[in-house]
Amino acid sequence: GLSSIASAATPQNFIILYTDDLGYGDLSCYGAEGYSTPHLDQMAKEGMKFTDFSTSSSICTPSRAGLLTGRYAQRWGQNGRVYFPHHDDGMPQSEITIAELVKEQGYATALVGKWHLGHLPEFLPTSQGFDSYFGIPYSNDMWQDHEAKLSENIIYNKGLSLEDYRNDTGKAKFRNKVPLMFNEEVIEWPVDQSQITRRYTQKAQEFILDNKETPFFLYLAHSMPHTPLYASADFKGKTENGLYGDVIEEIDWSVGEILKTLKENGLDENTLVVFTSDNGPWLVKKDHGGSAGPLREGKMTAYEGGCRVPCIMWQPGYVPAGVINNEQTSTLDLFPTIAALTGAQLPQDRALDGLDIQSLISGKSVDLKQRDYYLYRGGYSIRIGDWKLHQKRGKQGVQL
Repeated sequence: GLSSIASAATPQNFIILYTDDLGYGDLSCYGAEGYSTPHLDQMAKEGMKFTDFSTSSSICTPSRAGLLTGRYAQRWGQNGRVYFPHHDDGMPQSEITIAELVKEQGYATALVGKWHLGHLPEFLPTSQGFDSYFGIPYSNDMWQDHEAKLSENIIYNKGLSLEDYRNDTGKAKFRNKVPLMFNEEVIEWPVDQSQITRRYTQKAQEFILDNKETPFFLYLAHSMPHTPLYASADFKGKTENGLYGDVIEEIDWSVGEILKTLKENGLDENTLVVFTSDNGPWLVKKDHGGSAGPLREGKMTAYEGGCRVPCIMWQPGYVPAGVINNEQTSTLDLFPTIAALTGAQLPQDRALDGLDIQSLISGKSVDLKQRDYYLYRGGYSIRIGDWKLHQKRGKQGVQL
């Protein structure tokens, strides 16, 4: 039957805060030094901190697909690569996202931030259950798709023009100059990335305020700490850890703003907030990359540092405070868990790879249905319980 949370008089809201390339050791409550993350540390004190939470892949595109669909991306043929502005493919519309799942239940849905599941109109968030989209459609070190649909009121920055935008020869020339989109149109190019964390935060707050009377699902996907790194004037140069620390402190500020908005509007006790990262740290970026803490390796690998990430869940009165959870959990679990919490029907026509972990999140039970197996990086590694088999890259991954 439905849990008490879904049948309560107040609707259950969901917010997923997803960072890009944040490592297991990158928050002070997970051991980071040289900067501090007071809002996230407080969120962990008031909620549940996970020590064994993994993503479905250690790179952007398949990781984001796994988060939203509860399925390994290779189930629809995604072979562990990321999409670039010159690519014309994306996650098929036949995939069912969390946004589509809850939209059926009358939810307002929005994505603010990075998408990276295809930037052409038929692949954008508005084709995958999101009522609105505001953000950079792929990684912040990319460039523009010179054929993209532009808003009539597009703003050009840095002295660039329409002629520059339509120039398809200069990929290297326009590197790190990425578009800002609203729904299906480019509204600004190149976006000032030093303001992007702040703008995402404001957009997210507007969505919360506009929908405080209806159930909502907000997916806020920060573009950083993926490189290039940018921080606004309030944060730049403020930490011992250089620009990387500044960027993390600004993301931490953003989390604080979101939680404050919920509290001020009486939404905190009926909003489940999940904070996590799409994969481990980009170690080759040295001091512009993060840390996996005690874990081995980082982004792009099938080692623990590639897929195991910080995760904090928070909902006062529902998620018990100050609990450290050591069970093996995953982004794949969010889809079936949100389905259970909203009373939505799980799709019966496809395999799902996640588990319903609501009993774990609510602190009712520590016994989780045992995972049969868990794949890393598209099947280059498999974990069963406490055992893990890792094979060298180049060998064929597991076929699903």
